[in-house]
Amino acid sequence: MTTLYPRLSDAEGRILLNRIQHQSIGTLAHDTLFDHPLIYAPTGGIPARREHLEAVARAIRQCAKVHGYPDYVDKITLGAFDRALAAVVFEDTDMAPAEAAAPEVWTYMAIHLVPDIVMWRWRPKYNEKRWIGRGLVRHTFGRLWWQAYALGVPTGDGRDYALLDMLSEADLNQVFERRSIGGAPPLARALVAELADSRITESELKRRDIVRDVTKRVCRLIPFTSFLALDEQQIRMRIRGIVTESLKALIEKGSHAPDER
Repeated sequence: MTTLYPRLSDAEGRILLNRIQHQSIGTLAHDTLFDHPLIYAPTGGIPARREHLEAVARAIRQCAKVHGYPDYVDKITLGAFDRALAAVVFEDTDMAPAEAAAPEVWTYMAIHLVPDIVMWRWRPKYNEKRWIGRGLVRHTFGRLWWQAYALGVPTGDGRDYALLDMLSEADLNQVFERRSIGGAPPLARALVAELADSRITESELKRRDIVRDVTKRVCRLIPFTSFLALDEQQIRMRIRGIVTESLKALIEKGSHAPDER
């Protein structure tokens, strides 16, 4: 049975966030609140006990330490941290998609469970969307859970997360901001695999233009195409055709320019 996580409303989350946003990482790491009144979904699983929450927090912090926490690190290292953390958050939380779709779960995790990790990951920038779960696409942990869920390929002894390494965060945002794509794992996997193909990586066209154009074309087809009625190979071939159409259209339009990464 799936594990249920404590929930923190947007309103309460913003109040608490205003109190902690200027605190140091060290202070936040020692002020994790496990004794705060916990509110869970009324049905659908087993509420997470303190021992489980502590184990999840340890796993997240250990992943961060491997990537330089609490020191300042460069963007490349932070990107590697995100990719590694996606697998940790997905596997260690034992969360069902219905639970992961609840914004309040991620608000609790960011503000109560490991606020120091959120602060470290995004400093010196401050963006409420990294803390408050509403929307999920920009949330520090929520976005990674959904990326691991959609792009992780089941194998005999676990899941293969190689697809997470194929696109930048900006490109992944283009995929997962469109929930009709990001919420359908076979379609998301096919799209990411084709966007990482050499036709795109070696193209003289601006990569960002290609990614945007291809995702828009896929979105336009979704109301008229039952992608989930196809097997993954068929979806992959359909996406490959869309990429071909996009490249041709962009070449005719003249979208040649240095890559933006």
